[in-house]
Amino acid sequence: MQTFKIHPAIGCARIGNSEEFYLAPEQTGALPIECDAQGREITDQNGTPVRVSQFKESGNPGRIKRQAARFRIFVYDENQLDSRRELKIGDKYQFQLNTSTTGPQLIEGTVVDIAWTVHLANKKASWYAFSENNGMHGYGPDHPLRNPEVTQPDRRRQLIIDPGPRTVSGDDGKASFAKNDGSAYPQSFPPEAIQPYSITTLGEMMTNEDDAQHRRLIVLGGYGRSGYKGADGNTIPVISSYANNDGWYDDVADGPVRAQIKYSYIHLYTDATGKPVRKKQFAFYDVDAPAWLLVGYPSYAPEIEDMITMDEAIYDLSVRHFAFDPAVYGVAPFDRRSNQPGTAADWSVWRNNATYNPDYYPRFFRDIWPIFKRPDVYRYTLDFDMFTGGDPHNTGTGGNLSKTVLSQPPQNGIDPNRQHREFIYAIMRKQGQENLYTVPGDLSERDRNSTAGPRLMPMLNGNNPIDNTTPDKFLRMTDTQLFFLKQWRDGKFINECAEWEEGNASCDNPRADPPETGESIDRGVLGNVLGGAFCPGAEVGWIMLNPAIYSAPYRIRQAAYIAGGLSIPAPIAIKDGSQADDIARGMEPGDLTKYMGLPWQADFHECTDQNINVTYELWNTIYPASTGDPVKQNIAYNIPWWPGHRPMVVQKASGGQYYWASGIPDNHAGGVQMVRDWVNLGFVKFDPNDGNPGYYQIERNDRALGPQLQPGQGTLGGAITEETDND
Repeated sequence: MQTFKIHPAIGCARIGNSEEFYLAPEQTGALPIECDAQGREITDQNGTPVRVSQFKESGNPGRIKRQAARFRIFVYDENQLDSRRELKIGDKYQFQLNTSTTGPQLIEGTVVDIAWTVHLANKKASWYAFSENNGMHGYGPDHPLRNPEVTQPDRRRQLIIDPGPRTVSGDDGKASFAKNDGSAYPQSFPPEAIQPYSITTLGEMMTNEDDAQHRRLIVLGGYGRSGYKGADGNTIPVISSYANNDGWYDDVADGPVRAQIKYSYIHLYTDATGKPVRKKQFAFYDVDAPAWLLVGYPSYAPEIEDMITMDEAIYDLSVRHFAFDPAVYGVAPFDRRSNQPGTAADWSVWRNNATYNPDYYPRFFRDIWPIFKRPDVYRYTLDFDMFTGGDPHNTGTGGNLSKTVLSQPPQNGIDPNRQHREFIYAIMRKQGQENLYTVPGDLSERDRNSTAGPRLMPMLNGNNPIDNTTPDKFLRMTDTQLFFLKQWRDGKFINECAEWEEGNASCDNPRADPPETGESIDRGVLGNVLGGAFCPGAEVGWIMLNPAIYSAPYRIRQAAYIAGGLSIPAPIAIKDGSQADDIARGMEPGDLTKYMGLPWQADFHECTDQNINVTYELWNTIYPASTGDPVKQNIAYNIPWWPGHRPMVVQKASGGQYYWASGIPDNHAGGVQMVRDWVNLGFVKFDPNDGNPGYYQIERNDRALGPQLQPGQGTLGGAITEETDND
């Protein structure tokens, strides 16, 4: 019997303040896909998806189009690991039918429709206060809450934005996650008086059918509206924290995506006269693997990949906890048959004995080159002068990160580039080096944080470069990526172009072609979501690194819940026996995004760079003036967060670097302004630019934000001659 799975397993929609929308990209670093008003992708004469060239409404640089998430159902034969067969109307399958008279039985049915159900919610205002890594392994009973004055369980639940589930079916079904839509579900929405924007919807959903009768689901998120109302009734917006601002609401969200396949079958029975009767009946079958939807803020530089993508983060977790790729990680002989634990006890044994396969050969362009390529691209979203200027990644011919040199494996026992690879591997930050600034030498001779010697890479912020509770100052690659790098250092890797010949169009770009299988869609979609660092992160945070939230690789474990009874923090829930938060039960609507900054614009505005103190390994904040403090020199460095996700300094095709968020003050007041002006910021897109290819800013609303400052300019003045042309 076949099984049915929704893909992507985790989809990603994005907010915008326009009614127009496009489809989420399904390849890492790819542009979104153009679509019609019903969400059907637009293709060129070769059948290739047409990519978005404008992210805003034509002629209106203050209107950002929303990004829709597309879901579809794939059919898997028994024991099939991946599938490229999408369910379509009219297909025939064996379904298990349960009846009160016969019990479960297999019957042949014909697919006639799909009923899709989505439930989005936002739990941010009802959740615990975010506090860096504190909470990653659970919250104590005294951990502070957001909106702490709300202590009654029924009022606490009203802090949740919960429109209830929506179901659509047919070829043209539509539904909205809006307030007062006639649903009997006990909805909860923010007060109408919040400022500057009220929130009355979390988005909408629709179905469509293509020429091949594939019936798909399209889900749109909210409009990027955030609003404030203080406990005292004051509605003048105030932001005082990057993550926790009481009285605020926003309309990002997340929740489960489920589906029932409606099919027809012939019921054979004998009537009262003994005459055989054939009667057409209808029944529903729940898909075997439901999905999840994330709604995040816009991707302003969609083609620039984050240093670690969410795909790479979940792949690493799935490899090490769920035997997702036993050729990479498992028990010898590293085949799938030897790595299929059945019971909980078997899984415990497997996890205690599994290791990385010492004979695994990663592919250079798929597994290694992205790690080195990404930082170089950040020169289009970051002022590299902070790193001493020039080409800090030395990518030119013969440079430290020359693709030609790094991609050549040993041949016939000759390995002229071994020393080169060893040097680069040595400066990559390893496990246990998250708080080190430079490559450690002989620890008996010098301090671990001496600034002499090469700096460890990547030189980006970690999960907690802020306080002294479980510090995690700098980002490092995942365990699996570090394993790939180790194999590469040792010459155990494959150059796809050498193996497949350079005539193969995808040899040095394994993601050149649109994905066709369910698993590749899962991975491609999440390749465009931030995978670290998490403080708290972008679309979602460190909750995604917890194996307990998954039912299978890339699949969120879904909890059962009652209408209007979504869980609230345990210290409040215990007062009347309400449902308390419990990861072991699975995830409810709103459970993934509730850890994020509130409103999202506050964290987004502030997460540009961070002063990291490296004077002591285990302390971010020190007080040299305190009596008895032995520090001789207070050493701190300004380090970027995610320059591929939140641009800092951008380039224009006409020339010059400019501060991306010029016109928005770099303070808490700027956070309030970001609530309004995120729609006016520019996007960054690749442009051949007459032989000077690069990633350049487009569609900035200069009339709303004013002219942009250049690095070194603290105020507007005569040095700026740029016209306000909304480029």
